[in-house]
Amino acid sequence: MAITRMSPRLPSTDPRNPVFPDGRRPSWLVAVVGIFAVLPVIMAVADDRLGLRLVMGALTLTIVGAAVCLHVLFSTIQERLLRVDDSVSGIWFRPAPAATAVPFVLGGLLLLPAVAQIVVDVAHLATMPSFLLTRAPYALGLLGLGVIAVNAVRLREPAGLHLTAEGLRGIRGRGRVDWGWDELAEVGVGAGPVAKLTLVADGAGPRVEAPMLALGSDPNQVATVVRYFRDLPSARETLDGPGGVALRGVDDALRARES
Repeated sequence: MAITRMSPRLPSTDPRNPVFPDGRRPSWLVAVVGIFAVLPVIMAVADDRLGLRLVMGALTLTIVGAAVCLHVLFSTIQERLLRVDDSVSGIWFRPAPAATAVPFVLGGLLLLPAVAQIVVDVAHLATMPSFLLTRAPYALGLLGLGVIAVNAVRLREPAGLHLTAEGLRGIRGRGRVDWGWDELAEVGVGAGPVAKLTLVADGAGPRVEAPMLALGSDPNQVATVVRYFRDLPSARETLDGPGGVALRGVDDALRARES
């Protein structure tokens, strides 16, 4: 997989929507999640019951790991960034590997307290006699299995959005697109806390919305590129070649129009 990263300022008459809420990276959210690890750490240090320490230690790892996962996801989001897979013809806006891997990592982290609780129950280790504390880890484990199962099923769908001379396909987990260019009725960027590429099929067709995590690229930029090829059929022949070359052609053509 050969990924080309570009950050062009594609000319567009549409207003830009931020890729982060209020246009700023919510790093504070990582800190807030991390703070939740303080209580299990205190319980693990202050209590001498081995079973309770084991479960609280596993819960601490889960919370800290979740905070790291958020940080990794936020680091893949950047204004104007376009991530294109050049290993195939056409323009394939492909999400960062972290966007695919993090849900599986998070699901595994949610399993840790359940595994620790199983050890405690099987080995009859001393722990706090609380129904909530001894059953909540299993609930987290079930949630983790659900996260892993759902994302495993989604792997059957193509990730991101692939533009070819024939049409568009992809967008995993946010709806599926497999349309010819003549089926695409509307292209835009949905208003909301963050920018989302909005695609609407003709007639009574479906509406698909995808944020940057699903595309690996700024939805504002992607909308401009998709609209260019929808409105100019003669330009679609460039989609039979490398995506980076086709994107540079879009940039040049839009700038020529603007000047």
